[in-house]
Formats: sequence, structure tokens, C-alpha cells
Amino acid sequence: MTAERYTALRLIQEGREAFRSSSPTFSLDIKTELEVLNGNSDADMSIEYRVEKINTRSNTRRMVNEAIAIETPVNLFLNDEYVITLLATPDLQKELALGWFFDEGVLDSIDQITQINVDHENINVTTKQVIPEEKLRVVSVSRLLTTACGLSAKQFVTIMSDIGQKPVESEYAVTADTIISMVNQLNESRLFRLTGGVHVAALFENERLVAFAEDVGRHNTVDKVVGLGIQSDVNFSNSVIVSSGRQPADMILKAARMGIPIAVSKAAPIRSGIIAAEKTGITLACFVREYKMNIYTYHNRILLN
Repeated sequence: MTAERYTALRLIQEGREAFRSSSPTFSLDIKTELEVLNGNSDADMSIEYRVEKINTRSNTRRMVNEAIAIETPVNLFLNDEYVITLLATPDLQKELALGWFFDEGVLDSIDQITQINVDHENINVTTKQVIPEEKLRVVSVSRLLTTACGLSAKQFVTIMSDIGQKPVESEYAVTADTIISMVNQLNESRLFRLTGGVHVAALFENERLVAFAEDVGRHNTVDKVVGLGIQSDVNFSNSVIVSSGRQPADMILKAARMGIPIAVSKAAPIRSGIIAAEKTGITLACFVREYKMNIYTYHNRILLN
């Protein structure tokens, strides 16, 4: 058993003990959690918990089984060197790794890769040549943009103003009705309907759905559809990426690095996301619901019928 899996099981056990002390009805077997971490559970990407539902309108309480989304650590290695651990839904893990290395700017071409080895939670990407160290500095930069931990307002603005990503110059455009139709397809997520605990992303090339992914992390869903797109040799310059999560800078930069001209979300933008979209030439549309949407940057790519 790896140290990571031992730690995960220890935390699960501690959580069980804490929960049991406050809820005598809790009865999840630790063996089930081990099966989930090993990828052998019939639950696949969700697991059932016994929970109590309270309804204040009817003044009732009852015990039911609820499906809960699960996450597992995915350790990414480049040429046998550890890079980062992502917590992700245990699905499309190879695609998650491939997408992450590309949309974080570590790799530029599929031709750089000689092998992708998946060994349980460990994924090692082997390249023909050594990847320069500065390419891997993206890990710390992404964490700063994701959390803004330890940054002053001035430092944050400085980082945003120094974004040097080459602008997306694609002239690809789609109608507003097409964008709404694309977003509606996110509702096809079976795992979201089951658990309510995952994000969803989709990639459309020339208005055709080419990749669809679900994950507990909104960034992971984008990595997964990008990885699927790379494997399918998608023309990213004629593509739209659609997701269910908020749009901060790091989400937009993933699209920019792949040359995707249009990023769309059901949710809200963050100020940093709008700045990143402005600087990288991406059309950003959010709050896409029913017959409405807000377009924040490069409006010319979304057309009225």
C-alpha cells in the first residue's frame, strides 16, 4: 500500500469515527472505501451513504440512501519525476493527465510524448526530450492564480498584467442559439443527476460534440475534455469549450493555451477571468441560461440569428 493510499484511508477512518460519534446511524464499511480507492467498487464514481432527510415544511424526518460523488488522488509524473497531485473523479485519468500537461503549458505537441503509463493512481508521461525546468514552474503559478493565497492586491494585479500568453486569433464564430444548445447538453450528465456533486465540461468542434467529462473539480473537467480532444486530433481553433463552473483566470488560460477561441459557462465569471480573456483574445460568455447570456469579451464571435 502506498503512503498516499495509507494516508487517505487513515483520514477516512478518522472521519468515520468523528461522524459516528455524532450520528449513530452511520454504517459505512471501511472496506468499501478501500475498494473505491483501488478502483474496484461497483459504485464506480459515486458511493451510497445512509443519510437522514429533514423537511421543515412537512415537519418530517426519514432515513434514505444518497449517492455521493467520490474523489481519488491522481499523481502526475513527467519522465519519472513527480509534478503534482490532482484530486479527481476516478474516470478518464489518462485524459486528465494529458489535458493537464497541455493546457497548463508544460507540453506543446503530442509528438513530444513517447509513452503514457497508468499505474493505479500514478500516471507517468514520458517524452522524447527533457522538458525545460521553466515549463514546470507553471505548477506554482497556477496555484497562485487558483487560490491567490499569500498575495497582496498589488501582487495579484502584477501577475495578471504579466500574462504573456499568445492571443487567440481564430475568427471562428457561432450563433447565440448554438451556445445555448451547447450549454443545455451539460444537463445530460448522469453523475450530476445522481449526486449533485460534480462539475461538467464539454468540447464542441464545428458545433459537434467531441468530448464530455464529469469531475468533482471544475478544472479537472476542462483537463479531461482537452485530453480527449488531443487524442481525437481536434482543431481547437474551431472549437467552443463549455463548463458548469466559475471562470477565473486559470480556467481561461487553459483554453488560451489550446487556442480555443470561445469559453462558455452556466456560472459566473471572476474578475481575473475577464482580464485573462481580454489579454488572450478569448470570447467569454457566462450565465448562459434558457434564452440569455452575458458576453464579457470579444463579442464578435457570438452572433444573433
